[in-house]
Amino acid sequence: MARYTINYLTGDTETVEADGVKYDDEARDYTFYTGSEAVAFAPVDNVRSIHRHNEPVTG
Repeated sequence: MARYTINYLTGDTETVEADGVKYDDEARDYTFYTGSEAVAFAPVDNVRSIHRHNEPVTG
């Protein structure tokens, strides 16, 4: 599992722990997932950047 920091255009930040992230073209958002379950969504119109941290997240 990885840790992602989402930087929003509003200046807010959010940290999400997930296996990965995919861009959903239809929903126009970034979907963060663990296994096959969506754990967070970030609307593309408000995202400035997404940073994946290199250190693994453990139990």
